[in-house]
Formats: sequence, structure tokens, C-alpha cells
Amino acid sequence: MFTFAVVGFGARGRKYSALLKARGEKLVAVCDCDPKVYEVARRDYALSDDALFSDYDSFFSRGKIADLLIVATTDREHLAPALRALELGYDVILEKPIAVSLEDCEKIYEKAKVTGRRVIICHVLRYSPFFKKIKQLVDSGRYGEIETVNHVENVGYWHFAHSFVRGNWRNEKESTFMLLAKCCHDLDILAWLFDKPCEYVSSMGKLSYFKKENPENPKKGYCFKCDKAGCPYRASDFYVKYPLWVKLPVVPQENRDAFIRRWLEDESNPYARCVYECDNDVVDHQVVNMQFAGGATAHLTMTAFTKEFYRRTHLFMSQGEIYGNMLENKIYATRFGEDTEVFDLGDQIGGGHGGGDEGLINDVCRLMEEGGKSVTDIDVSMVSHKIAFAAEKSRKANGEAVRL
Repeated sequence: MFTFAVVGFGARGRKYSALLKARGEKLVAVCDCDPKVYEVARRDYALSDDALFSDYDSFFSRGKIADLLIVATTDREHLAPALRALELGYDVILEKPIAVSLEDCEKIYEKAKVTGRRVIICHVLRYSPFFKKIKQLVDSGRYGEIETVNHVENVGYWHFAHSFVRGNWRNEKESTFMLLAKCCHDLDILAWLFDKPCEYVSSMGKLSYFKKENPENPKKGYCFKCDKAGCPYRASDFYVKYPLWVKLPVVPQENRDAFIRRWLEDESNPYARCVYECDNDVVDHQVVNMQFAGGATAHLTMTAFTKEFYRRTHLFMSQGEIYGNMLENKIYATRFGEDTEVFDLGDQIGGGHGGGDEGLINDVCRLMEEGGKSVTDIDVSMVSHKIAFAAEKSRKANGEAVRL
């Protein structure tokens, strides 16, 4: 058994903690500025008040009090706790993205090298059975070399409204740009599949729909003030139907629906707002074109405008093709001149990120017990982050190609 602490006990911090607890590891401290999450720490982990910290200084002043530290703060808050943790000698699980500027990413990377500590970035898709199988098929050589890839991140209209219009990642100044916040997973997968340097990037995208100027805007400001029939973004309809998305650490089960509706009648609650009346500014659709060493290419589409929330990818190989989507849980692989093989992953996929969350934590436990290297160590993750920053530079220049 090893001990761990968490800085940032939000949804991701609590998810990783629960998975580590299920493996028999022990949570010894939580640092979070929101006292509402302390109830979960007390109830589920039996933490006493002297193990709960409201700020970095009080937490880090205790020195190194665990074997491992999870840093799962908001995106803009990654730098300071990551650096302080490394200085104290912690191994670190760092939620993606590493940081919101390339300069800050490099600071964490250099500190990890100097201190000799491990920094594991939560690129959990690499651990999902879906992408592990695709990587296995690519590396087998049976289908030749990758010539081009078409990869789509279908964010889902409801997920986009929750996270990127009303929620924590809606505004670049408060969080970061959309591609880094959401699609650094996808860029990481593409870099992993190609396993060669990306040389050129171009990108285009904009915020076109979720804004005040939209003619569908009823000008009511809040959903509870609006009686527009059939609106797919009506907050009470969504959160009552899907209470796990309610942004509170604890939702009472008794009179739950009434509790959620009252929560959505509070004008200070950002999730009560009309999707056309928020302070969001991140793009709702974007495309990225990449050229890798040797001339192979990839195309990434990120779009809010889909019914379901899932990823699909299509690899066009020199001797065949590989296609699949995470919604269906099947991968189709064809070697030219032969019948298509279907790999039905079935119940292999489950849990967060298609089983990726569980895969990450299993690997972390292995590393803590046996040592070795993670497939998502920070030096590997820096590759996709550099692509993301280059793509955003290109998008702001109307698609002008950027050489990495």
C-alpha cells in the first residue's frame, strides 16, 4: 500500500481517489479552496479536519506527507502546486493539460528532470482498450504504414453546453483555449499512433452558435425564466434527468429533483444560465491539419454539434485501413485483398474515458510498486502540447501553417 494526497478535490480528483481507494491505497490529505468537498473527504475517506487544507501554503508547509500527489486543480492552477510538489520530492499525477502556456509546461518538465521525480499526465485515452487495440494493430505492421488519419471528437451538444458554455472551461481567460482543454487527448493519441515528429500544423475554427447574437436567443437570461418550448438546452430538463452532472459534491437523494430545480433557480449559479447568455468565448467547432515526418497527414475535427459524446477514428494505411468509434466499441481492420476483421471490445470498455481512467490508475499503482516508466510521462505528453499551441497560433492567423 502507498499513501497519496490530492490538490484539487473536484470531479477528477475525487474520481482518481475513488479508484486508488478501490485498489487499497490510502488518501491522507486533501487541499481544496471549496469547503463543500470536505464532506466527501470526511465521509468516504475518514479524513479529520487537520488533514483538510484550504490553500497551497498551509498544505505544502507540512512537507512531504504522502508518497504520491494528485494535482487536479483547474487548468490555470497547475503550475504552482506541481512545482512545489516536485521540490518536496513527490511523484505527481497531473491532470491534463500540463499547463496553459508552453512556457509553463516547460517549467514543470524541467523541474521534473532536475528533481528526478515522476510526472504522469492524465492522457487516459492511451489506457483505454479501444485505443490500445488500434495501437496494437498499427504496430503489428500488418496494414503497412499510416498514410493519413481522420479523427473526430464529437463533444455532444449537451456536454458542450455543460462544460464549455456554462461550465469551467467556457472562457479562455479563466481556463484555456478549447483545443488544449478538450482535444489534447486527441492530439496525444494521434502523436502516439504516428510515433514520429509532427512538422507542420494548420487550424481553423470559431465560436459561431453559443452567443448572444444568435437569433434563437429568447433574451431571458436564465432557463427558469424562460418558457421556450422544445429547447434542448433547458437546464432543468438536463440536470434532473442526469443528476450526476450537477456541479455539487453531494446531491441529497431525498427530494432530489426538487433540490436540483431549486439549485437551478439561483441566478448566482452559472449552470442556470441560458446558453446564449453566458460569458463563454471558446470555439464551438475547429479543424486541425497535421503533417508528420515523411509526409503522412492527419485531420482532427472537434465539434459541439452532435447528439452523442464519443470519438471515432479512421486510419488509412499503405496496405489496409482501420476504423472504429468508441460509441459502438468495435474496431474494423482490413488488409487490402482480404476480408475485414471485426474486433468487438464489448464489456472490455467501461468506466471513465472508455476504461482509460481505470487503466491509468492501474498503471500508476504498478509504477509505485515496481518502478519503471509510464506511457504518459511528461516528456511524452510535451509532444501533443506543442502541437496544440501551434494549432491555436495557426487558428488565430486564419489557418496559416505553423512549422514545429
